[in-house]
Amino acid sequence: MADEDEILDLEEEEEGEEEEVTDLSNSDVCTKYQEAAKIVNTTLEGLVSQCIPGAKIIDLCQFGTTVMQAQAGKLYTKKNSDGQLMDRGVAFPVCISVNDIVCNHSPLASEELEPLKDGDIVKMDLGCHLDGYIAVAAHTIVVGDVPKPPESLQNVSVAAYNAMLVAAHAIQAGKSNKDVTKAVERVATHYGVKPISSVRMHQMKRYVLDGVKEV
Repeated sequence: MADEDEILDLEEEEEGEEEEVTDLSNSDVCTKYQEAAKIVNTTLEGLVSQCIPGAKIIDLCQFGTTVMQAQAGKLYTKKNSDGQLMDRGVAFPVCISVNDIVCNHSPLASEELEPLKDGDIVKMDLGCHLDGYIAVAAHTIVVGDVPKPPESLQNVSVAAYNAMLVAAHAIQAGKSNKDVTKAVERVATHYGVKPISSVRMHQMKRYVLDGVKEV
């Protein structure tokens, strides 16, 4: 049985071990989120410039992956006490979803897909992390020189953008996922479009891309 001095030593040791702070109250965590966000935005800009008629989807995915890995590799290059570099890189694969493919299309290298052509609607999404702190981004473009997109495309594009703004505002402490869904539905109704079912927003945590809480 341990004596009193040994018990006191153990208690002091436990008190001296501070739990790692992984939320936004930690300035280092904020910086990692911000730097990861810069990387995904840089990658998106590059992808937009590469989405031209004749471009292959697999080449675009590989291009985006290369950019993210290269940019992440330039940061936090100092090794820790164990001689290891900080974990960083791709958190969500580069996805290029064309026309009626809604999202999350990241083909295998062996798959042969039709190259992009004028008028194609391309949805891009991707994610990067630094030390497990994840930033994701998405963007939609029309390929090539399209002087005036159809009115239906104009409506759905504006609706999606405004729905994003409204949803972001609706996500507040004390609100429920139903509150956010209703806000998005109101925007969709205003523009005469319909939200796509089973496309969800997820809570994110360190190393967790799709958390338990979702809308």
